[in-house]
Amino acid sequence: MIKEKVKTGVPGLDQMLDGGLLQGRTYIVSGTSGSGKTTLAMQFLLEGAKNGERVLYMAIDEPPNEVKSNLKSFGWDVSRIQVFDATPDVMSYDKTPVRDVSTERKVVYFQSVGENIRKTSERSPVDMTVNTIQEILKQEMKVSRYTRIVVDSLTSMRYFYIKTSEENAILMSFLRLLSDIGVTCIVTVQLPEISKPDVEAHVARGEIRLHKWFDGRGLMRGVTIEKYRGSAHDYELRQLRIGPQGITVKIPSRQTGGEEQSAVAGSALQAQAPQDETPPPPDDLPPATDSAAKNPSDSGSQTPSTPEPPPPTDGGQGI
Repeated sequence: MIKEKVKTGVPGLDQMLDGGLLQGRTYIVSGTSGSGKTTLAMQFLLEGAKNGERVLYMAIDEPPNEVKSNLKSFGWDVSRIQVFDATPDVMSYDKTPVRDVSTERKVVYFQSVGENIRKTSERSPVDMTVNTIQEILKQEMKVSRYTRIVVDSLTSMRYFYIKTSEENAILMSFLRLLSDIGVTCIVTVQLPEISKPDVEAHVARGEIRLHKWFDGRGLMRGVTIEKYRGSAHDYELRQLRIGPQGITVKIPSRQTGGEEQSAVAGSALQAQAPQDETPPPPDDLPPATDSAAKNPSDSGSQTPSTPEPPPPTDGGQGI
């Protein structure tokens, strides 16, 4: 039996996960654009860095300098997080030779990332493929024993890097690699407004889904644990908020007979937090119930007992 779990850095979410994530497994964080996937993933890495762990962020969606700039509003110190820039180059129309990205880019600490965006090579663009990213991860694991890795995002990898008909096989191979290296991984996945299960949702050991929708009170946010193999977990829809400390999740308080309270992020994330300019959402979330239901022995997907929220739309805050 696994006695200790890996905390996500979001205590409310950790309670939904019955203490955190199982060590050495790969998990999906999914949601529509702007639902907070990168924010949650970065809190996961900050929790590890706070404990002296080696952590790695694979930047595929946005260049590292933009990610660093976007996180300034939270006042977080991301200098101890290592990052690899896996964003694609702008390809030229000319059929010029390309070079392997591993010869041009290296893993660095966020504190070394400058303010300006990296420019496409003037000589020729570098070649970035799923196989290249796999090899970089293998080499990095030989040099630095990471305990946490974030790949942000698998959706961009699917759009920009996979150029064969064997898309699902390549993605399964990549997710298998993440499992084989024995590191606790979070892989972000962007969902369309009408989503359908993909290979990553089947292969990953769990999926945390971020919801975003509008109702008569404005923009609402929530989180569900769609799947968590090998552990009990909460399968209710819980209210989520993105504020000055990052993501917080509201859960029922057993000590106060069901009165809801906000679970705040770890002490490392509370330091130097700016004043929140976003008005807090209402204290109640209709789809949630007054008790945290847990499924004691999940071996696959779970369907929330409460209705799914209305179809989310683009817009709102979140990274």
